[in-house]
Amino acid sequence: MPLELDPEDVNDIIDALKSISFDKYIVLEDFHYLSTETQKDFSVALKAYHEESKFCFIIIGVWLEENRLTVYNADLAGRIISINADKWEEEELREVVTSGEKLLNIEFSHGFVEELINNCFGSVYIVQESCYKCCVKYDVNEALSEKRIIGDKDDANQILSEVIAQQTGRFHSFITQFADGFQSTTLEMYKWLLYPILTASIDELRRGLRYSHIRQKLKDNHPQKERLNPGNITQALQSCAALQVKKDLKPIILDYDQTNLRLRVVDSGFLIWLNKQDRNELLELAGLPSIG
Repeated sequence: MPLELDPEDVNDIIDALKSISFDKYIVLEDFHYLSTETQKDFSVALKAYHEESKFCFIIIGVWLEENRLTVYNADLAGRIISINADKWEEEELREVVTSGEKLLNIEFSHGFVEELINNCFGSVYIVQESCYKCCVKYDVNEALSEKRIIGDKDDANQILSEVIAQQTGRFHSFITQFADGFQSTTLEMYKWLLYPILTASIDELRRGLRYSHIRQKLKDNHPQKERLNPGNITQALQSCAALQVKKDLKPIILDYDQTNLRLRVVDSGFLIWLNKQDRNELLELAGLPSIG
């Protein structure tokens, strides 16, 4: 029997799902690609789903703060559980390697594993891709009948460099397109937001750059510092994710944590890549002044 419902009415959606005895999880993938207004609207609707039904949502986004949805709707406090799926402890990364070894009947050398774990910046993708490339190098294409030890420290260094280099085109595109902003403006705020990013240490970027740090960096280096005000900086920071969505820069690299006032790198691959780059070359690419 056809249903007549208003897709914008939460109660209609709940009734429709109940009518088919729906009992699955509802997964919203890439939630961060929705506009900010849409994210806020759904955060309001989510409270109604929680109160009027037993449906459970799994919302996947790139932000690192635990309470992004409660920023949009404070009524969700205590009603959601945040899980940082991108956080991998060293022991967990080693388990990934060990699980693959058992399936293929191989063993990566101690030097290979240590070098890989110590330089992957906690990225499970880097670990998996590097192990895959090591297997290809040693012609391991299926489970072996006799166990072999493969890889060494030099292999790990070489393969890590190759995996990182694969991302150069994407990250160069991010820098140039982000620097262009939504349109040409006098203050060129988005280009200048890259300055504190491209001049910060990797440890600083992993912690996230505080608003006060960004403001001071721009005050010290922006050519029109006298025209800058807190509103210019805050507006640009709050729109940095929207800019990347508009430019079709996927996955998103930068996101602003409005709760803790930090600009964060949410793509760990960017940090690994950045650690190997000449910062002055990247500043030149963005049209920014070099550092001494």
